[in-house]
Amino acid sequence: MKLNNYKKVSFLISGSGSNLLEILKKNHNNKDFKIITIISNNNISTKIKSYLGKFYKNVLLRECQRTLQKKNFYDTDVVFSVGYMKVIEKSIIENFDVINLHPSILPNYKGLMTQKRMLINNEKYYGFTIHKVSPELDDGQTISNKTKKINTKNELELMKKHKSLEHQFVYKQLVNYLLN
Repeated sequence: MKLNNYKKVSFLISGSGSNLLEILKKNHNNKDFKIITIISNNNISTKIKSYLGKFYKNVLLRECQRTLQKKNFYDTDVVFSVGYMKVIEKSIIENFDVINLHPSILPNYKGLMTQKRMLINNEKYYGFTIHKVSPELDDGQTISNKTKKINTKNELELMKKHKSLEHQFVYKQLVNYLLN
């Protein structure tokens, strides 16, 4: 289903941006929303920059940003934190619709090193949650989640499976959120 009135989305990242790259590729093919800004507190990968240069020339890029500024989200409907590893400033949360991709089924395993903690605790399932961002870390209202059975004791293998699960479903769940 296409959005009749394109929503405008900005993204926050910290790492290599593999989820963002998957989102960019799927959105390039489907054209479900308009991308306004991509902000990282680190350098943005050359893969993402190259893809943007080919297909998203008008996207505002901000690298190595220590703080988030409201002006960078001008005309944004939704800010999506996809692997952004910093606390989002209260002024951004209060002024924008901010959602986050978290690598566990919240409310379990808030914060970092989720896969390692799941394996230590012999959890049966792994997955991710997309939730509203609140001033409390990983504590906002759940929008959607996806789970899968853990069938390994190897942390790196679980991390790869987890990333694959996100790559498969995050785009669709974002579009579903934008439609509501």
